[in-house]
Amino acid sequence: MNSSQSHKRFSFLFLLLALTYRFSIPTFQNSRMQSRLRWVAMLSLFALVLFSPVAVLEISAAGPYEYLVLNQSEAGALNLDTIQITDNSTGTDIDVRGEYVGTSVLDPSRGITFTAHITLISPTDDISFETALANCSLCANPGWGNCRPWGVGFENPCLSRFEDGYINFGAYGIDRNRCWFGGTTVFSANGLKITITSEKLDYGLTQALWDEVKRRHDEFANLTAHKIRTTYDPLTMTLTLNQLNNPYAPGETVTLNGSIANTFDSAPLANAGINIDVDGTLFTTTSDAAGNFNVQFDIAAGVGSLGAYPIIVTVSLSGYPDTTETTSLTVEEIVPEVTVNTDKASYAPGDTVIIQGHVTERGNGVPGVPLNLNISGSILTTTTDGSGGYRVEFQVPADTVLQTFDLTVTAIVTATSTATNSTTFTVVTQALTVAITTDKDHYLIDDAVHCTIEISDDASTPVPDAGLTVTRTYLASGRKTNSSGASDALGENLWTFTWGKDAGNKIIEEGRLKIEVTATKTGYADGYDTITLSGCGDLIHDGVEDCLDCEEDCACGPAEVCDPSSDYKDSATMCGPKVACIFISRGLGWYHEWWASDDIKWIRKYYQKKGYTVTPDIYVNEINDVAKYLSRPSTKAIAYTGHSAGGPKIEETGSDMLPDMIQSSNRSAGSFLYRCQFESYAAKWVDAQDKIKAIANEKINHPNLDYVFMFSCYSLDDYSLRDYLLKSGGTYWGHYGKLPGHSSLTEIDKP
Repeated sequence: MNSSQSHKRFSFLFLLLALTYRFSIPTFQNSRMQSRLRWVAMLSLFALVLFSPVAVLEISAAGPYEYLVLNQSEAGALNLDTIQITDNSTGTDIDVRGEYVGTSVLDPSRGITFTAHITLISPTDDISFETALANCSLCANPGWGNCRPWGVGFENPCLSRFEDGYINFGAYGIDRNRCWFGGTTVFSANGLKITITSEKLDYGLTQALWDEVKRRHDEFANLTAHKIRTTYDPLTMTLTLNQLNNPYAPGETVTLNGSIANTFDSAPLANAGINIDVDGTLFTTTSDAAGNFNVQFDIAAGVGSLGAYPIIVTVSLSGYPDTTETTSLTVEEIVPEVTVNTDKASYAPGDTVIIQGHVTERGNGVPGVPLNLNISGSILTTTTDGSGGYRVEFQVPADTVLQTFDLTVTAIVTATSTATNSTTFTVVTQALTVAITTDKDHYLIDDAVHCTIEISDDASTPVPDAGLTVTRTYLASGRKTNSSGASDALGENLWTFTWGKDAGNKIIEEGRLKIEVTATKTGYADGYDTITLSGCGDLIHDGVEDCLDCEEDCACGPAEVCDPSSDYKDSATMCGPKVACIFISRGLGWYHEWWASDDIKWIRKYYQKKGYTVTPDIYVNEINDVAKYLSRPSTKAIAYTGHSAGGPKIEETGSDMLPDMIQSSNRSAGSFLYRCQFESYAAKWVDAQDKIKAIANEKINHPNLDYVFMFSCYSLDDYSLRDYLLKSGGTYWGHYGKLPGHSSLTEIDKP
């Protein structure tokens, strides 16, 4: 019999016996017969309960939230069996119910049923103990011998506090012998409303039964709460408010906007209800499909609206607890400001004075503002542009003698709101002349720049003690630095700095350097001069730069190598392709050379496909013929065919002697060092020799090749040649032992 069949059988028999017991009373008036029938019914019911297998039917709706209630394993820990689990949840709305039954220890013939109902808690749900207590005036205490019938004496439950909710536990009578007792616990956890119920039918009510049911009721509630708190992460919303542009002016329109999203995955939430309380005035809206919202409202005009206003934004959405953010609105009387500047402090007669500035409110430019400029009685007018800026020109009369001009600017923002500012400038009869010279036209990294600034008057007489303002601007990045000084007794200022490095010794790659010098002295019109310097790091490839002395401006391409000694270099940049050299030993006879020809053809095509420029066959007599090529940075792959005995060797030279051979070859024509010193790079040798020698030493220590193809005997008896010639990850072909005619090379990589 399966669980469903046994459950139905048990239910049917129980119902049959109950009906037999109930309806036997009016049929048989004889008290003895009635008593016998009752005893028969009771004994039959007891036997059925005692000996029939009671199977529990568990039905699961397999919903997304059924994990919130106890499963059979967890219920079993409380000596309960699962009757049914139902999950009616839809979307983010949670509605899941679990029903369970357990056997009473004190009264095994009658079970105790338990139910857990879990839903999302609503803002309107009032589950407080105080509200429940307000509707309860009496409490039923256990201990009676008999139950009171429903119509005779209904007993109110006993209420007590449970977490943020309450426990409603009590009893009511069915007739003088039977009564139901149990309770309801209502509380919340992780944003969920949890309703726990328990119920037991019994004959009579004792303190022990009351205590058992109450204890198991509390255990069931506590275990359910623990599971929810450890398995369920409540859905929450993140409310983001965009910053208000405080302060605002009376009468101004305020736009408050923001967004609402799921806290877990930042997904926008649409159709959320937004309540915005601005100091007691409520505005409402909803979020759009992107989770955004905005509300506009006007501030009352007049000074009566000045002050600070709290704003409370509350968001509501089904399936989520409400979330709230606060901000504030500040209303102030906005005072406009106007700035005024001239391009210089002093001018000569006939010069043009450039006057400029801005009109702002709260730091923002105000467009379209009329301005009046009073220049010692001369009136000019203009209007601010779209950014609140203005610019006017004033020509100093040619017959002006030494004079200070007063300049006053008035901005008329509104009829009742204006701003004023003033400055002065001087007209003098002499002007300063500034001349800037440097020791070179082009500089390399770490070169010392020697700059001379000369100050003189209209008669070319040196002017001492003139104040100097020096501005250095890198034209690509726009970064500026300012310094100041003064001319000496000879009207000069000698200035030295290091090219291409900042104070932290970091290379500067920010464009050409523009130097501007302004000279000022009382009684003279200001003098000005500028010069632009070029050099390594200015991001422009000048004709004098190459990849070796200025990699910053003349970097080689990804498939190129900087090598002044390469046969394939660009003579302007010194960049050239990666080169693969094919060496054939003259010690081979014609037969062996013919025997190796197919392998040499194969590796030549392989290198060409890899993008290398492959040399014609290079016939070598000794190791120096190979070493000069290994000294060149552009040599990135080699193939060698020749005789070898006693291990991996090139022209009978192993890895232990190759460094000495490469170093020795650098004194011979065709090597990297020789060509840089005496041939292709001789003109720059003096300045670049330290860098060239460092590159040569690096090639001596490790040629760092990409590929090495050794068509010779014993070329793979050990890894010494591979490890010396190759870079990490490079590929090596060789053979262990003698290389017979039918054999092929083994390919390995260097770790």
